[in-house]
Amino acid sequence: MVSERVPPQSEPGNPDTATVADPPKHRPVVAWVITLMLLGCTLISYLDRAILGLVAQPAMADLGLTAAEFGAISSAASLLSPIAALLFAFVADRLPLKNTLFTLVLVWSLLQLPIFFAASAGLLLVTRLILGAADAPANSLMHSIAYSWWPNERRGLPAAILTTGASFGKLIFAPVIVVIIAAFSWEAGFLTVAIMGFVWCVAWAFVGKVGPYADDVTPAKAEAVAEGPADPTVGRRAPLLSILLTGTFIGYLAVFTAAGILVVIVLTWLPSYFQEGLGFSAVMAGSLFGVPSIMSVVFLFLYGPLGDKALSRGVPARVVRVLIGGALVAAGGLSLLALPLVSGVAGPMALLMLGYGLVTSIYAVANPTLAQIVPAAQRTSVLTIGLALSGLLSVVGPWLAGVVLDAAKASGAGADGYLDVFMMAGGIAIAGGALFALLANPERDALKVEAARAALAARNAA
Repeated sequence: MVSERVPPQSEPGNPDTATVADPPKHRPVVAWVITLMLLGCTLISYLDRAILGLVAQPAMADLGLTAAEFGAISSAASLLSPIAALLFAFVADRLPLKNTLFTLVLVWSLLQLPIFFAASAGLLLVTRLILGAADAPANSLMHSIAYSWWPNERRGLPAAILTTGASFGKLIFAPVIVVIIAAFSWEAGFLTVAIMGFVWCVAWAFVGKVGPYADDVTPAKAEAVAEGPADPTVGRRAPLLSILLTGTFIGYLAVFTAAGILVVIVLTWLPSYFQEGLGFSAVMAGSLFGVPSIMSVVFLFLYGPLGDKALSRGVPARVVRVLIGGALVAAGGLSLLALPLVSGVAGPMALLMLGYGLVTSIYAVANPTLAQIVPAAQRTSVLTIGLALSGLLSVVGPWLAGVVLDAAKASGAGADGYLDVFMMAGGIAIAGGALFALLANPERDALKVEAARAALAARNAA
């Protein structure tokens, strides 16, 4: 039985070059089962947050909220998230990954129940605050568990699969939840996602486990050992600042923030745009919620596997993951900036689909890019820090969008406010994609981090 805890960083024995170079045994069947379970987890995580956007119009009417107030409640889900994630980062690599993820999903599901039984603006705010804190570590946990089952050069596809949980949530389950909301009440939507979470927890309790790559060495470490004497300190931690100050981490932060702002705006306001901007009914708007994600799924499943194939053929990650990824994000931003140039329904829908798909394609490579430069024992904590900081920077997205919408409504141009919001997100995406392409270089920074790790080990041994 594979331990569900990331191995502690004790002093290893004296590994020789062959030991470091020999990869752990890959178990594809189990790896796929775990990856699909984690896909289900990302789907539930998405629905727990997306439910607010699906109920926006009836909830605002029922609770007497303005767009800015409702946007503030949506932003509340991210207020405690960065703090919780940063606190989690200090203990992330010492916690049992399976049990921690189980606990988080259980908490998410329990937090949906109070809204079903006693909905109010205050209760909605409080539960969103706690939900944001409980959701904060999930992404890094899921990716760490997934990466423990896949070697570096095969992580693009699993990363893409995890990201499509949000897309499948929109395409498959959001329409079902919208029908439930229309048939019963907007509060019933919260009960539905709670039940889904409870079912997943039961399955994960029996299936979940951590894989053989939980403590694998990075390519930089393998290269350093192959070119020099056996290093008894391989696998130990690097100074945290040596990772956080790299161009790769800063570029990751920029592009993840840009993509995150677009995602949270879509989560909160896309159904409302379909109703007020494009004239769809509430049920149709909710059913179409997942339409932009169609292109997201297409790009993720093209980019992830093709990127893995290119990496296996020796193409640098700097090209495959960074330059191409940054260019795709910037192209998505340009698509959103072009929204005022088209009219009707088909044109805006097409540009939204293209823009959203291109921007979110970065999720196929961003986490693997950062994981590539980080010692395996620090993977969960560093990913958590990156996600926390990007979440902190993107937290104002829904609120800022609400302010823009209220201003547009006050001036008598309510529908145009949605165009302004998506154009704002497009401009941010262009900047994020450009910074990622300019700053990130995983091959270079993996060597820098390895040198810092070796220097620290030498100082400790002196």
